[in-house]
Amino acid sequence: MTPEIRQRRVARVLTVGLGALLAALAGYLGFIQIFRSEGYSTRAAEQQHITVPIMPLRGNVLDARMRVLAGSIEAKSVFADPKVIADPTAVASEVSRVLGLKREEVYRKLTEGERTRYLWLKHGLPADRAEELRDLDLRGITVKPEGDTASVLADAKVIRNAESAAELLAPLLGLDREETRRKLVEAAGPRFVWLERRVTPEKAEAIRHLRLQGVGLTTESVRHYPNGPLAAHVLGFVGGEDQGLEGVERLFNDRLAGRQGEAKVLVDRARRPIWIESDEYRPAEDGQHLVLTIDATLQAVTEEAIAEAQKKFHAASVTGIVMDPKTGAILAMANVPTYDPGRYGEFPVDARRNRALTDTFPPGSSCKPFVASGALEAGVVRFGEVIYCENGYWAEARLHDAGHSYGNLTFEQGLEKSSNIMMGKLGLRLGNQRLHDALTKFGFGERTGIWLPGESPGLVWPVRKWSKLSTTRVAFGQEFTVTPLQLTSAFAAIANNGKLVRPKILRGVLDRRGQSAVDLPEVEPVGQAITAKTARQMIDRALVGVIEEGTGTNCKIPGYRVFGKTGTAQKIDPDTKAVSHTRFMGSFLAGAPADNPQVVAVVMVNEPDRSIGYYGGTVAAPAVKKILEQALPYLGIPPTETVTEKTPAHLVQQRTTD
Repeated sequence: MTPEIRQRRVARVLTVGLGALLAALAGYLGFIQIFRSEGYSTRAAEQQHITVPIMPLRGNVLDARMRVLAGSIEAKSVFADPKVIADPTAVASEVSRVLGLKREEVYRKLTEGERTRYLWLKHGLPADRAEELRDLDLRGITVKPEGDTASVLADAKVIRNAESAAELLAPLLGLDREETRRKLVEAAGPRFVWLERRVTPEKAEAIRHLRLQGVGLTTESVRHYPNGPLAAHVLGFVGGEDQGLEGVERLFNDRLAGRQGEAKVLVDRARRPIWIESDEYRPAEDGQHLVLTIDATLQAVTEEAIAEAQKKFHAASVTGIVMDPKTGAILAMANVPTYDPGRYGEFPVDARRNRALTDTFPPGSSCKPFVASGALEAGVVRFGEVIYCENGYWAEARLHDAGHSYGNLTFEQGLEKSSNIMMGKLGLRLGNQRLHDALTKFGFGERTGIWLPGESPGLVWPVRKWSKLSTTRVAFGQEFTVTPLQLTSAFAAIANNGKLVRPKILRGVLDRRGQSAVDLPEVEPVGQAITAKTARQMIDRALVGVIEEGTGTNCKIPGYRVFGKTGTAQKIDPDTKAVSHTRFMGSFLAGAPADNPQVVAVVMVNEPDRSIGYYGGTVAAPAVKKILEQALPYLGIPPTETVTEKTPAHLVQQRTTD
């Protein structure tokens, strides 16, 4: 064979081989384009883009005079795309040093995402099995035809339950169930992980200067409570994920939180942003603003008054509520112990409980106006009627008048002196059913429906569960329980001509532009607890006398006719489950002015030191006085009586300045 012939043969072989190689390559490229293009396109898009969340600014919570009680400020947060970080160990060291985090924790976050989202579960699946798998219509599972067979592709991020998916897939695909489950779980690793949320400006700037590949900054909001613990139990607080966890922050979280946006960003090889894909950009929607009925000034006055009461009488807790009886608007709601919602994690859970709504107790003598009103409505007693009070002990019912021995008292004197024996006799006159009805008409035994979480309904037993002694005991506040808010609402009904209205905490909702977003009723009537005539007589002929000559003299306010009622209840001993002789709840309910009530206030002093004092007129009335003598002029309510020279000057002011 000549050299020329050999060269031609070699050339032909090389040409045929090269042609075959090019044909095979073209065929493979065609196969990829036809059968694998979707998967590879998706992977390419993932590698070339990152999706960054755009966090909305949480709405403000404002008081009735538009003062900020809870607001938001912007802060930077540090995130990472773990799949493009070439050296997680080095990046973890730098980031942990700047942010003051544990290196191991940062490394774990960076490496937990180094997994693929899409994975092939099976190639060459027979057509009948493929059809059966299609019929299951499993979320996140794609069946791709490949001639006479098919391949199965899983998108682990959209498979909600890897356990359940593996249970269905493994038998069909002829795979091990546990191995399939592991693949699905591990494949769901994120392309976006938080390294540290809401860092200081100094830390954010330091991270920016590091210029680490795969590590970036985004803007989030930080909840801010400018008045510290003021109105903490009403406001609640916000957790690390900007989720409201208590109070109005929790109940109205959807309105306050707004809607998260996102931006799909095209990046270069080093994961540096090039531009935002405009057709895949969704802006965040900032949250709406809440306007509460709470008045920050009256809230501060109430908190100061109950804190003094707790300190003076060494009480376990104290609750105070101020309410507009005509509209049901809560002007102040406070508890001690309290907490700072901006640092809620530093306080015990017990301090964060809104006792005004959650805690129940026997009301004791504070319930007597409601039972007495029911007796007047039923016609079983009248004003001026003389009732014999057994000189302090009623043997038949085994009842005492604590610390006093009264003989004959008129009906109104019995209320002024808070006689248990008189109330027990009124209970017998009413009978069980009418006595039960007198309480439920004032809302006892049911939630008030205020827009705050955690409210208890209290407890009023059905008549069929009453004992032989219940008739006389219920009449003066034993054998049923109420919340401080229920007691306030019921007392406000007497001040409001007998009309019971739903307590309200929300005055309005504003959109991001400050425009009203929700129509809210000014007043929500619940029912007519008693007639206007009975309510008027109770105030003028009995409850004013409690302040002037009875057990509530510690709440006299010069220039104003105040009406009210004291209460001293024996609590239930948690160990013996019997009535305690050492644990008391001292309460005081009051309203003013008596001729046209504009405001009511209630203070409950829980378990004061018995050696110092425990009667409601001693431990709670001074706190109510302090609240009312500042609230009345602040609200622009002028004195209704001649002011003596000894009256403090601030009592005659029409309104204080903010």
